[in-house]
Amino acid sequence: MNKYVPFKNNKLIGKVISGKGEGKKYMALKPYKEKFKKLVGFEPYEGTLNIKINPIYCNKIENPNNCNNHDTDNNKDNNNNNIIIMEDFNYKNKKYYGVKLRHIIIYNKKTNIGVKGAIVIPKKTEHSNTTLEIIAPIKLRKYLSLKNNSIVEIKL
Repeated sequence: MNKYVPFKNNKLIGKVISGKGEGKKYMALKPYKEKFKKLVGFEPYEGTLNIKINPIYCNKIENPNNCNNHDTDNNKDNNNNNIIIMEDFNYKNKKYYGVKLRHIIIYNKKTNIGVKGAIVIPKKTEHSNTTLEIIAPIKLRKYLSLKNNSIVEIKL
């Protein structure tokens, strides 16, 4: 468990961790790229930055009642109008699952340099709800000088 400062002023603290490389595969798909650009206003770098957070933050990011709730009947979350829904879609005879998105700014706590991006909450994932996947128009690890165990601040 991540033992960092509590959620305060719409900010949370997390730690950079290694991913499995799955985000890169999906970010490279043309339909995802187009949908992300339309929904969040930028074409994401082909990869995600994985952040480990304290479980208490989960309800601050998505749905206060159920962190793994993916009810896509509406284009917004009833409890949080900041959530953006990307619906499931088919591409080359294969089904791809939708995601929930939330705009953020992610900062390297050491340098205080920040980048606008989005949290991606996949409908189908192997990550626990304490691992956030972050997208941005640039490679966050490089631009923010991050490596595994770097501490970041995420402003919702």
